[in-house]
Amino acid sequence: MSIKSIHPLHSLKGHQAPVLTVEYAKESFLGQDLLASGSEDNTCRVWDLKSKKVLKGIKNLDAPVLIYDLRSEDTIITEPIQVYEFSNDEINSIDINENNKFLVTADDEGVVNIVDLGTHKIYKKTSKKHNSICMSAKFRAKKPWEVWSGGMDSKIYEWDFSRGLPTNIYDMTPKEPSATQMFNPPFVYKITTSPDGEWVAASLGDSTIQLIAPPNKKHKKHLREIRLEDGHNSMVNCLSFLTGDKSLLISGAANGRVTIWDHNNEKTPLVGMFQLNDGLGKLNNLKAFDMDGALYIATAGTSKCNDGALQIYQLE
Repeated sequence: MSIKSIHPLHSLKGHQAPVLTVEYAKESFLGQDLLASGSEDNTCRVWDLKSKKVLKGIKNLDAPVLIYDLRSEDTIITEPIQVYEFSNDEINSIDINENNKFLVTADDEGVVNIVDLGTHKIYKKTSKKHNSICMSAKFRAKKPWEVWSGGMDSKIYEWDFSRGLPTNIYDMTPKEPSATQMFNPPFVYKITTSPDGEWVAASLGDSTIQLIAPPNKKHKKHLREIRLEDGHNSMVNCLSFLTGDKSLLISGAANGRVTIWDHNNEKTPLVGMFQLNDGLGKLNNLKAFDMDGALYIATAGTSKCNDGALQIYQLE
């Protein structure tokens, strides 16, 4: 599959500070093709991508993890139904598993916490933690008891959270680091998984991306690892698999470069590199999705005026 261009379609206005995160939902009780965005202005907004309007807004996001009921009749929601304060330090990422039973957090203390959403308690205290800040934690798709985490210790942990134990630890530091890696170590900034759960991807501070496919029924004794290189010239801080095609991965860097990869093509995985220049000051996150047969990305960032930037681009 070839991607020749990325061009801006819409700018979703409303956030008053940098937008830090963005997530897409194909189906929801609120409707179809929804986008959720979270900002440093302590608000979250849920957008209808067809009308470009906000369906729900959440204010006063000033605690570590807050749970809200979006079934409320109010358009603006201010009161959470649950507050989780299990971490002793700043939380950098959260994720909820496919059956909505567990939540995972990654924090500055290096701890990965698994919360049971039914009992509102820690499900299992993990036996180990990262040696530095844990930047990202993600449930692996199609694998109900797997969580993957990555941090500033340049390590990726594969967890069996039913036991609270890491089953594998992957070191991102090459045996012979390059000059670039001496100044920009391969810290792990973001973890994501392919929709079919086959691949786990990690964005790294040395401008590369690590792909890991653990052994499965198809590859019982074969761990596959791929390092994607030469797609960025600065640290990679965001990743997203295209929902419509499991072989395509999109990576982004703070400087606004977006790179598309076909990791099934081992000889030439690089599909294309694009620079986002339309008023973007810094790229913080992105999400790829397909809608009505076309491919898009939503980008969360900071505008050149230092306020919130939330953009929709089409891939062609």
